[in-house]
Amino acid sequence: MVTKKQQQVLDFIEKYQKKNKYSPTLEEIQKRFKLASVSTAHYYIQQLKNKKLLSKQGSQHRAINVLPISNNINVPILGTITAGAPIEAIETHDETISLSQGEISPSGKHYALRVSGDSMIDEGIFDGDIVVIKEQQTADDGQTVVAIIDDNQATLKKLYREKSRFRLQPANQALLPFYRTEVEVRGIVVKIIRDLEPAQGSDSELVKIIKKMPPTTNVRRVANSEPNEKPRPFIQWVGGKREMISQYQEFIPKKFKNYYEPFLGGGAMFFYLQTEKAILSDNNKELIKAYEGVRDNPEEVIKLLKELRSKHSGELYTKIRNLDREINIFESLNTAEIAARMVYLNQTCFNGLYRVNQKSQFNVPIGSSLNRLICDENTIRSVSKVLKKITIQESDFETSVRKAQAGDFIYLDPPYYPISVNSDFTRYTKEKFYQEDQVRLKKEIDRLSKIGCKVMVSNSDCDFIKELYKGYKLHKVYSGRTLNCKKDQRGKVSELFITNY
Repeated sequence: MVTKKQQQVLDFIEKYQKKNKYSPTLEEIQKRFKLASVSTAHYYIQQLKNKKLLSKQGSQHRAINVLPISNNINVPILGTITAGAPIEAIETHDETISLSQGEISPSGKHYALRVSGDSMIDEGIFDGDIVVIKEQQTADDGQTVVAIIDDNQATLKKLYREKSRFRLQPANQALLPFYRTEVEVRGIVVKIIRDLEPAQGSDSELVKIIKKMPPTTNVRRVANSEPNEKPRPFIQWVGGKREMISQYQEFIPKKFKNYYEPFLGGGAMFFYLQTEKAILSDNNKELIKAYEGVRDNPEEVIKLLKELRSKHSGELYTKIRNLDREINIFESLNTAEIAARMVYLNQTCFNGLYRVNQKSQFNVPIGSSLNRLICDENTIRSVSKVLKKITIQESDFETSVRKAQAGDFIYLDPPYYPISVNSDFTRYTKEKFYQEDQVRLKKEIDRLSKIGCKVMVSNSDCDFIKELYKGYKLHKVYSGRTLNCKKDQRGKVSELFITNY
């Protein structure tokens, strides 16, 4: 569905391109529509990109392109229907929504209704949602239907046939079904749309959660970093190299052209180098959005983190963590909110571990320590300044280094090859990094070596990696496994870093 504001943004971009022969920046879109922040402009662009109406190349300026519009289907919104007690049917033509043929079948007649009430919440239909209805007069048992009963009273319920009567079943355990001997079916629900477009001045779900929580006195504040301190990672990452940089220093090339870091994570190597000709990337979409949030809106990130710190509790932690359980709500967060959420969870979760399940949902429990900084203002601001000078993008490692040339330096810190059952820390994204991916990575490193790139790789100290990188220079270093969930298994562990120079 293309909302009214999204259509206005799309029209503005299209007219701007025709007039100027290039695209507007996010700042120009923000100014044109008087948006609260650049992140809000980015939100609209991302939504239009998801609907395949725009394309955007990474984080480059003026890289927005309007895509050819496919044969979309315009569906009329005919009014409101209750997901509760029946009300008189409303059929006044309000407006239309535009859906692609991939969202609904082009065959048959469709209409849409706004939902009022909470009787269907267990089916994922909430108050304020829009349901798309395929017009038909029959339905199978268990389908959610528009039912007309009691002389033109309309309701949204699951329909069941029981001998000589119909059962209209709410999808809410707090409500009871009701029964009728006659029911007229006007159609079945084929799509649910959550209209989460952020109205100007309205709060996001994350902000609403914070506002509802009482202040806490349990968190002991930890001092900020020094104002002039060198920028450092703003999140802790499994396998992060911040504590190991001293062992790598002598092997880092003294001169190189561009710097590539395809497995960004916490970015310790980049923050050590701080080169302005850098291309940073990761396959973790949420992580890249967090970097963009810190880069574009550091003050908004700081404000949110201060509020989260002032109200930190187990209940708040769970509510903030579970925002990614509802995909539409999570995708409505702007990049600053995503950054604040990630930093807050990273600071307060068990052992600072970032881990997601197969549904890309963060699933680490809360930690027990009360010594939480949560909001390091100086780090957020200094990191923001550095990130404004470089390129950040979400991509696979092969795509990330495709444009690398002779003289460029590439540092690759992939998920390590597991050397024990407990060492598989690959679940940074829902996709795992398997043995065949390690082989695929090695082939890409061979290609980069042939064209004259300087390559450094980190990985496990094991026979498989040693054999895989035979012919390269292998160096042994030692790391402290501070993120192991078992204290007795933390300590110094040997690792390899591999170079082609």
